[in-house]
Amino acid sequence: MSERVRLIRKDLSVGMTVPWNIYDLEGRKLLGKGQELRSEKMLDELCQYILFHDLPDVQHAVYKDGHGKLNAFEKTSDNIARIERIFDELKGQSDCTDKINSLAKDILSLCEREPDAVLAVIHIEHEYPYVLFHPLQCAYLAVLIARRAGFTDDECSCLAAASVLSNVGMRDTQDRLIGQKEALNLEQTNVIRQHPETTVEMLRAIGYKNENVLTIILEHHERCDGSGYPHALKRDDICRGALVLAIADRYGSIISCRNYRRPLSINEGLQHFFLDKGEHYEVQFSLLLIKELTVYPPGSFVKLTNGEIALVVSRGKMSPMEPLLKSLVGKNGEVYANPLVRDLSMHNFEIKSICGYHSEKLLNFSKIWGYI
Repeated sequence: MSERVRLIRKDLSVGMTVPWNIYDLEGRKLLGKGQELRSEKMLDELCQYILFHDLPDVQHAVYKDGHGKLNAFEKTSDNIARIERIFDELKGQSDCTDKINSLAKDILSLCEREPDAVLAVIHIEHEYPYVLFHPLQCAYLAVLIARRAGFTDDECSCLAAASVLSNVGMRDTQDRLIGQKEALNLEQTNVIRQHPETTVEMLRAIGYKNENVLTIILEHHERCDGSGYPHALKRDDICRGALVLAIADRYGSIISCRNYRRPLSINEGLQHFFLDKGEHYEVQFSLLLIKELTVYPPGSFVKLTNGEIALVVSRGKMSPMEPLLKSLVGKNGEVYANPLVRDLSMHNFEIKSICGYHSEKLLNFSKIWGYI
């Protein structure tokens, strides 16, 4: 049986044309892709069963062909500036719905056309402020997971918007916490636990009306075992967009450097979700995160058996153990003027381990990825 993802009633609505085949727990197909949910009665009868939908049967998520490349590194700088403007407008209580929708659409387009470079952006060290980069990091990763899970374009756009906006209700507190090394005080803890509701209230106040986005924001800190906030919902009561964002938010947080702790390595970050086994995070989406990133995600530095240090630029087309690399440093420590392509599928090179790499000279990632 092909891989399938759990569905709950919140994922379905009357009038919806379903974008996947829907099955019961025993694998019987109850509704075919392209069929319409015509009435409440039909929906009620369907939801008597434990429901699943199938996944796209491909190695990586299905991405639409783009005409020409989008420079993911330049687009990220542009997106960061757009997020800052949106946050400022929200603080001034201006209706920026059109700007939010436009940004979400562009995030979706970039993830479709340049998925490997987007994964690199998620993992490569940068100098963007955490309060601006983390929402974009979450949006990128959430969309990539959602694409692999078979979400529709509209669902992915809603998820991108929710990711960007999810923490605006505690932005002032976040700014103060950046340099804080001591434990949170009671007031800060309350602000954090209330921020999903605060954010939704702030967005409603400026006239934002996308209820799907607002629901994802409200529920993105809920956990499958009911230990989350603000309403201690359990798995079947949490919308699937929020289940995906919870994973993207947590992964982005634990691999990022913070004043009070070191970042986890990529392997440690993925192990965090593997060992969770569905207690806090939806296990099917956690597994999709692991499959999307692979063992050597783009943006990770690796040590080769020949002594070189290389950067992963794309995932393996035939095997996740055979990514495309560009070597930056020779075995004697010499920095290559032009990175050398190392294709592991040719079996001339092997990865020894993932490693850290800090260069005194800023790397030109646009050049490494072939954008210039």
